[in-house]
Amino acid sequence: MDKILQNTLNCINEGIMIANKDLKILYWNDCMGYLMNMRLEEVAHKSIYDVLPSLDKEYFKGLVERVMKNECKMFFSAAMHKDLVNTDKKLNLRISKIENCGQPVILFEFIDVTNQFLRIQQLKDYVNQLYKLNKELKEKEKVIEQLAYYDKLTGVANRTLFYTHAEKFLDSAKRNNSLMGLMFIDVNKFKSINDTYGHEAGDQVLIKVANILTQATRKNDVVARYGGDEFLILLPDIKSYHNHNVIASRIINTKNKIIHGDGEEINISLSIGVSFYPDDGENIDQIIAKADKAMYIAKKKDGQDNCFCNDKIS
Repeated sequence: MDKILQNTLNCINEGIMIANKDLKILYWNDCMGYLMNMRLEEVAHKSIYDVLPSLDKEYFKGLVERVMKNECKMFFSAAMHKDLVNTDKKLNLRISKIENCGQPVILFEFIDVTNQFLRIQQLKDYVNQLYKLNKELKEKEKVIEQLAYYDKLTGVANRTLFYTHAEKFLDSAKRNNSLMGLMFIDVNKFKSINDTYGHEAGDQVLIKVANILTQATRKNDVVARYGGDEFLILLPDIKSYHNHNVIASRIINTKNKIIHGDGEEINISLSIGVSFYPDDGENIDQIIAKADKAMYIAKKKDGQDNCFCNDKIS
């Protein structure tokens, strides 16, 4: 065999066996030697059935004869013909008829799919690892987002997230020429609660207030802790100035108390001020300032019970 052709076949990563019309082995490459653990010198001019006795099957012989007569090609998969080649490796086998100096010879290609299966499994493992890593990253992103945009104590939006939503809803109100409301809520006598019952009780009060406000609002409303004992509620796309009354009524009529320490009750009262776009400002800080002023008017009216003021302040 031509030396260049032989070197080329030895570089191919599949077993190549060539047999004459009598099925005597003329050549097999280095990969074939590796697969079968036999060198070319050991098998040359021997019958393929002597060298590979597992091929000595009637149906296989018949198919080889068809290849010789009809010049068709045959393929045997490792999955369907596991015992075709006596080896622990999974081998696909392709059989073809070729010409060599005018004489027909048969080309046997043994394709080792064992490594392919291993590579597929490695790929699956790699994909699973990527999936787990992606899941962990998403969970960390959620934690980071929670820390960045939500109040750690109460779980409602912080000022950063509030302003993000507020600017978006304000722009929408300007485009659509619609109303937007804002409620400014303050806990009455909060310093006294902290001084009397301690900061742990004060924290419980803030958590209770956040829950009251969240339960009283609509799905698209934004509840935020503005700072200390101050909360904001953003009311986007309200139809009239009176729409906020339902929410204010829910807040005021909620039983605002917590049980602290040895069963001692702490009553919670809130002062609420309301402002609106476009009447009370062109930007969110102006609207907040108006609601803050309205809240202080409500607080002066009655600092003991829940109260609110919705008068527009000029």
